[in-house]
Amino acid sequence: MESFNRTLYLRLLKYVSPYWKAFSLAVLGMVGMAATEPIFPAIMKYLLDNGFRTSDTRLVWLIPIGIVLLFLVRAVFAFMTNYLMTWISHRIVTDLRHQMFAKLLALPTNIYQEQSPGRLGARLTFEVGNVSDAVTTTLVTCIRESLTAAALLTYLFYLDWQLTLITLAIGPAIAMIVRGFSLRMRAASRLSIETFRQVMHTIEETVNAHKVIKIFGGQQQQTARFKQDVEKFRRAQMREAVPGSAVTPITHVAASLSVAVIVYLALSGSTGQAGSSAGGFVSFITALLMLISPIKQLTTINTTLQRGLAAAEGVFGLIDTPVEQDIISAVDIAKCRGEINFEAVGFTYPGAERPALIDVTFEARSGKTLALVGASGGGKTTISTLIPRFFLPSSGRVLIDGIDISTIRLESLRQHIALVSQDIVLFNDTVAANIAFGSPKTSTYDDVVKAAKAAHAWDFIQQLPYGLDTLIGEDGAKLSGGQRQRIAIARAILKNAPILILDEATSALDTESERQVQAALATLMLNRTTLVIAHRLSTIERADQILVLDQGRIVERGTHAELLALGGLYTNLNRLQAT
Repeated sequence: MESFNRTLYLRLLKYVSPYWKAFSLAVLGMVGMAATEPIFPAIMKYLLDNGFRTSDTRLVWLIPIGIVLLFLVRAVFAFMTNYLMTWISHRIVTDLRHQMFAKLLALPTNIYQEQSPGRLGARLTFEVGNVSDAVTTTLVTCIRESLTAAALLTYLFYLDWQLTLITLAIGPAIAMIVRGFSLRMRAASRLSIETFRQVMHTIEETVNAHKVIKIFGGQQQQTARFKQDVEKFRRAQMREAVPGSAVTPITHVAASLSVAVIVYLALSGSTGQAGSSAGGFVSFITALLMLISPIKQLTTINTTLQRGLAAAEGVFGLIDTPVEQDIISAVDIAKCRGEINFEAVGFTYPGAERPALIDVTFEARSGKTLALVGASGGGKTTISTLIPRFFLPSSGRVLIDGIDISTIRLESLRQHIALVSQDIVLFNDTVAANIAFGSPKTSTYDDVVKAAKAAHAWDFIQQLPYGLDTLIGEDGAKLSGGQRQRIAIARAILKNAPILILDEATSALDTESERQVQAALATLMLNRTTLVIAHRLSTIERADQILVLDQGRIVERGTHAELLALGGLYTNLNRLQAT
């Protein structure tokens, strides 16, 4: 465990290395503060030994000025140290967040299904701050207070080595106290972090589901759930507070025993050199009392350290999560015809009891439209997620233009695919930025306008306050469902990819808007391989081929007329929708 802790902390320290110049100056400031620490008790010794009198009249004003200069110099060192370490701390937090966010964008799809946005967000906000404290605050305290303690101990040895050895007797006792609380602190910190993730998860769920909560009157239920999560977080924090709060007073008690022994020796006349003069003894006691502060600081850093190491486990857990696999020898597709083949494809979601696809085989010819229909859970969306390789098949192969997609570089594969999902995703940006998402540097203003017109979105865009430059709010909150859908369709039109996946792309449109968009899609789908997932069979009557899926299997295939003639599942679905 201890070796693992050292390994983890050494990994954290690597994030300081790029800023070694600033860190060196900060350490210089710490050295300056430590070196000037014994000067004040030395001045007190001189004054007491001379009865606050001096034959040198210059010292009458030099000593007071020296005291002011001493604290001024220490103030400069303190400011330099604190400012530089704060700067380093913020740089480390920024670097970690950049690295974590970059990893977030490269994670496999199953990670997003296993962890909620709230939990992932907690790692980028709450936990990374604790990691920074473990690196900078702990490091500053450790170096500064260790140097200060060393300087004071050197001065104490100079005054009286025997009394100093008695003082050092409290060291093993304090070390045992800190060691005893360390494991408890780590466990408490882990629990605190986990409960905070749950609080963030509940907040994220509540915000996303606010309409459902209001409609179904779930305010009290969510309030009770949030109250329970917050109470768990509070209790976890209090479990952290017990060992964290106990270390300092116990340290003070141990230090007071040492001071008490020294005072006893002084009163009994058993002291050494320090007790030979009033100034020497007062200077010794002053330095000794000053030593308590760095010792206390060194014991309290354990709380920050353990909390930071517990947070580091979560932060590095995300950073170390394997990204989407892309083989080194992967090929690029320079020009894609868009021919798609599924060869005996089977797929089971991680943790699922039954397969989502079973022995699925079909061919989507280049430039043709293939429609997928069937009851929910039949495997339609799963097929659409395998094509851009969000998941790899459990068995069988998926090919594009005769090339196994597992051998195609992910970026090259996905640049030939456009997607319009039933779950519309828009960003808190302008209309233009959402349409040109992913290609802002290569798309001109005219390109965006043409795409908007093709998606029959231009009329309502012109009526917005700032047209294409209008901010649409969080997830397009300022737009209607149909408008959001058409913005997403315009984005797919602008990409102009040879493979188009439409997952209920017209589901949010009214009758008139659907008619307009269907006409636009008919033009767009020319000479493109289009995979249409539809629940409304009226939208795919003109598809070149229709696959009917049931419980992961293809049970029927053919054109609309051919399937109706079969009188099977497709006919039943068509009859149900007609009534």
